[in-house]
Amino acid sequence: MKLTVHLARENVTDFSELIRPVYIESLGLEELEPAASLGFPAQAYIQQDKPTQPKWLGFLKPHFNVNDIWNTSTSFVLLVKVSERIFALTFGMSGYNALDPAKLEKGFGLRVSANSVDENDLVTVDTRNLDAVTRQQRTHLSAGSRISEFSIPLEQDWVRRIQGKTGKLSHISSLAGADSLQVNISAPLKRLPAVLAELLERYKATDYKRGFPFLDYFQPLSEGSEVVSALDETLLDWIKERRDGKISLAMPQIIDDEQVNHFEISARRKVVELDEVTLSGVYRFLDEFYEGDDPLGEIKVVPVSDSGQAVGKKRTLRDWVVCELEYSDKTYVLSLGDWYEVNRDYVASVNEAIRAIPDLTRDFDFEEWDPKEKEGEYNERVAEKHGWVLLDKDNYYIGGPSQKIEICDLLTKDMHLICVKQQSSSATLSHLFSQGSVSAELYRGEPDYKARIYRDASEHWNEAIEEPSDGPVIVYAIANDRTGDLADNLFFFSKISLLFNARIVQRLGLGVALARIPMPEGSLRRKKRKPRRKQAPQSG
Repeated sequence: MKLTVHLARENVTDFSELIRPVYIESLGLEELEPAASLGFPAQAYIQQDKPTQPKWLGFLKPHFNVNDIWNTSTSFVLLVKVSERIFALTFGMSGYNALDPAKLEKGFGLRVSANSVDENDLVTVDTRNLDAVTRQQRTHLSAGSRISEFSIPLEQDWVRRIQGKTGKLSHISSLAGADSLQVNISAPLKRLPAVLAELLERYKATDYKRGFPFLDYFQPLSEGSEVVSALDETLLDWIKERRDGKISLAMPQIIDDEQVNHFEISARRKVVELDEVTLSGVYRFLDEFYEGDDPLGEIKVVPVSDSGQAVGKKRTLRDWVVCELEYSDKTYVLSLGDWYEVNRDYVASVNEAIRAIPDLTRDFDFEEWDPKEKEGEYNERVAEKHGWVLLDKDNYYIGGPSQKIEICDLLTKDMHLICVKQQSSSATLSHLFSQGSVSAELYRGEPDYKARIYRDASEHWNEAIEEPSDGPVIVYAIANDRTGDLADNLFFFSKISLLFNARIVQRLGLGVALARIPMPEGSLRRKKRKPRRKQAPQSG
């Protein structure tokens, strides 16, 4: 039998604290007494959802008699107290939704799995990269393997879920865990307390430090602490100002895209359908429909199928937000609804690696970028002054007009491929770093791409330009309004992304370097989006 298990926080002492009142008051969740004594403290709830008709019926009704087709679902919650801790077992989608997520231990399933799974028997790893442009990935191997065989860049990707086999647990042969824990159990219901007590013991263990030390890179902060309150206050101010610099949105769960017809974003009985969830779309929803003071907690988002059924958990906007903040000389990230302090040693190792990348700022001595100048205008001015090749928007096409790659923005005679961007947001820099690594991959993998670069250079300088003996250099030229070295002024998310892409470039045998483009002090920080009334988000 496959079970999904959640662990309540230590300060939750009563079953009723875990259940969201709205589910009992309005959504049909009812207490259910056991037909026979369980022999241990427990409370059960059951919910039978109202029948709904699939959305696709509207498309078929003009031609088919499908009026009597309905979808129904049933959910169940079993709360159990073991060793003075409360566990929740959920069945069906609404089973989890009936729980108050703020009362559950984050990372419970991941910690149990990391302490229990056999190191050579991992089969699936879910990761989430640390970047404003968030990538979530599930890697599955056909046979049990070590974490090193998953080819995961652990310096960039945050392991959020692992699945594998175990020989350390009674009645459990395999398990998978993130916040919740999924286990295949061979014991009957009456043996449940013993099984849960063993899981609690594995949760408290430290075996994971041997095989998964990277799990300590991010330490969760206690809810309600002064630091969390300060971070929340800053984040709320950013949202009110409609900022987008160090804040973005990412799906809080991995779901099958083919099951998703649209998303529903809601607050205070207002529901709007969205084809996709973006920061700009959420800001439009705030401008048009929301007048409260707690958008992170009150706004909910849920993926919905064409039948009108939820195909994922309804999550708060807070769970969708990815954010980076500096506070009291420490780095914090918000991910999946919780704040994490980034381990000092990890921060130090990242900073050390960034400082090892050559900084060619003095070599290039770039002209100051006027904030009123567009990127293309600046590139054109610099290319003309230095006599470089201007490749900005002069794309290389792969397979057709819709598949285009920008080689770089500026090309020097000694084969420095300069990619230019303002440090306006983590997302902007992520695109910049990706541009460089993609260009390096095509340089090594596509002979026509490489030939195009040298052809452009030779025609520009009217002489044959040869490949340097140590290869060309990808230069990330970043414009900012801060004094000092780039290594000290990049966003932490951006440092992680830079390292990841720089190592790709280096593995391909190309050089990589940084260069700062100066801008007037404070010019970028004055660029804040202001809330304004807009047209309502388009319905899906």
